[in-house]
Amino acid sequence: MALAIAGVPLETSPVLAAALAAGSFLGLILGLRRHWTPEGRFGPANAITLARLLGVLALLLGVGGGGTWPAGLALAILCADGLDGWAARRWRTASEFGHLFDQETDAFFVLVLCIVLYLQGQLGAWVLIPGALRYAFVLFVKAAGPPRRAIRGNRYSRAIGVFAILALTFCLLPAGAACGGLAAAASLTLIGSFLRSAWRLYRPGEET
Repeated sequence: MALAIAGVPLETSPVLAAALAAGSFLGLILGLRRHWTPEGRFGPANAITLARLLGVLALLLGVGGGGTWPAGLALAILCADGLDGWAARRWRTASEFGHLFDQETDAFFVLVLCIVLYLQGQLGAWVLIPGALRYAFVLFVKAAGPPRRAIRGNRYSRAIGVFAILALTFCLLPAGAACGGLAAAASLTLIGSFLRSAWRLYRPGEET
């Protein structure tokens, strides 16, 4: 995914980014196939997440199509975000794979919104920054090896994520001058959220 982000400014087509993302997710799904659910089946919750992922890929590959459909599709993907968790609880198929799959799909969703805005010429290359934060954070954890390797999500981080997606989705509409301000606000709040997460990695007793 880091390669995909680096390659975006060098091409006018999203095909490379879509291909790298599809290969990455395919490796994730097949590599952890024995851990899909406690029973080993793929399960309805993961199927919903997969449908969301396919929607995100469709959003990426449809760059340049015009109209308001990209914003509508992005909003539908966001609204479906809570369904996979509900399905996992309803059918008791919650798993670490499901959590990871959902988390990575959310991160890819933010990245795709940023890529679409950049390739449509609505904003400069700086809009790729919020989309790259999740992947930069993962690389930081791998390289720095902090006392804690992972932290639990909370209401604060989830609220920031929803706000950022809504702001970037609004930018897919002909929003005029408001688009730059909203995208900048999404970027700053996401940066703050990831900085807070990095700080929490170095405080083993910190859980909030």
